[in-house]
Amino acid sequence: MKGTKVEKRPYEAGQFADVFGRDEEAKEVWEFLHERDNVLRMQTASELGRPAVEALAKRLLDRFAPWIEQPRIKRMVGHMTLQVMEANGFEFRKKGARVKVGGLFQRASLYVRKTEGEG
Repeated sequence: MKGTKVEKRPYEAGQFADVFGRDEEAKEVWEFLHERDNVLRMQTASELGRPAVEALAKRLLDRFAPWIEQPRIKRMVGHMTLQVMEANGFEFRKKGARVKVGGLFQRASLYVRKTEGEG
C-alpha cells in the first residue's frame, strides 16, 4: 500500500451542518480522518471485516475527548467515515456491527472494497 494516494473531497455535512459550521473540532476530525495512515487503518480494518472506525477509536479519544464522546458527534464521525471510505474505493455494506475495541463506539458500519466496474 506504499504510495497510496488519499482521495479527499469536501465534507457534505447535511444533517450535521450546524456542528460542522460551529465546532472547530469537527473540521479537525475531517482532516484527521483523511490523514494517509488513518485512511490505511480504516481500509485495513474493513478488509479484515471490522468496522472502519474501530481502527481509529483510541486515537480519536486521545485527540478529541471529551468533545467526541457526545452521541451526536459520534454519529457525525460515522457520517464522515462513510464519505472518506467511499472516496477511497470502499462502499457501505452493513450498519450496526459491534465494535470490539477502542472504547468510543458501541456499533459502527462495515465497508467493503468496491468491485471493478463500480463508481
